[in-house]
Amino acid sequence: MINEASDRKGPMDIRNVTNQSNVERSTDRKRSEAQRTVIIPSVPRDEASISAAGRETAAAVEGLAERSRRSDVDRDQVVARAMQKLISGELDGTEAIGATALRMLDAKFLSA
Repeated sequence: MINEASDRKGPMDIRNVTNQSNVERSTDRKRSEAQRTVIIPSVPRDEASISAAGRETAAAVEGLAERSRRSDVDRDQVVARAMQKLISGELDGTEAIGATALRMLDAKFLSA
């Protein structure tokens, strides 16, 4: 039996077993290395586009804001007067609503 074991690809050296260290194996064995599949996530790209109507609306709003900035009128006084009209109910009538609609049309506020 001893001869049969030695006929296999070389004897195994087990001298280090009592020292609680690794068993020294024959050098003919190859270690199999596990292949790993690595998946790299991709981040979706967000894209946005502004329509022509959106650009026109933004330009109109910016035009109104610029007109307001150039105005010589004291904004605090205008707001205070508007608050008084709202509180008194002066803006609730059909005349006030009609006048406001006409001013909006003249200013091309609702133009398409």
